[in-house]
Amino acid sequence: MIKVVFFDIDGTLLHNKQLPESTRRGLDLLKQHDILPVLCTGRSEHEVASLREELMIDWAITCNGAHIGQSGRTVHGTPFPREILQDWWEQARTREGHTLLLYGAEKMFISRDQCPYFLQARQEIGFMEPHLPETFEEIPEIYQCILFCEQKEDRPYLEGRTDQVALHRWRTWAIDLNPPAMNKSVGIAKLLDHLGVSREESAAFGDGKNDIEMIQFVGRGIAMGNACPELLACAPHVTRHAGEDGILHGIETLILGQSPST
Repeated sequence: MIKVVFFDIDGTLLHNKQLPESTRRGLDLLKQHDILPVLCTGRSEHEVASLREELMIDWAITCNGAHIGQSGRTVHGTPFPREILQDWWEQARTREGHTLLLYGAEKMFISRDQCPYFLQARQEIGFMEPHLPETFEEIPEIYQCILFCEQKEDRPYLEGRTDQVALHRWRTWAIDLNPPAMNKSVGIAKLLDHLGVSREESAAFGDGKNDIEMIQFVGRGIAMGNACPELLACAPHVTRHAGEDGILHGIETLILGQSPST
């Protein structure tokens, strides 16, 4: 029996930055059956707070597994070593056209303003306004970074650090940087252990490359119909498109074993 369901946000819970009404109904169904919904995203705790509160969800795994929060309070975090962050920060500040976005638990930071890649990403998927600090010393513990630069220009940041960083590239000009061996499944495993729930009693919905480990780890991994080809190729189950009642359909048929209502 499924006791916990993990949800990616962009392209999964949200379709074109909007929350379908059928998704709300699906989440309500889970709660009626005493199944715990959990957000599981590459975004930061700060960014998802309003959605989490709107949906009355307590738990969120953010920064691709590096941060676990309950009602916005940090329960577990795996931050980057300061020396790595400072090196990346200084490189991004001095290399023309490069920008580093850093995710703390309560605030986002950016290495420069008016970054064309950041503005493009904000238009495509949305970002909250980051803070531009005067010095690196202002930056607290960081759980994830996004490096905005062309793919062929990212080598100086990664060279010699294959064992110090986990990568999730989502555009040719944007790459998620996480602490080593970090992905959503790592955060899920920690939270399941905290809750006393087995992986066989968990399920997850996702659509992107950074959902692959999550979908393969849980007891019932479900890809959205609009998922990337890489995820569709390895997902045990597939539901409808996010914009075609995909969450509600998946919850009814693949989690609860009911006939679809739509």
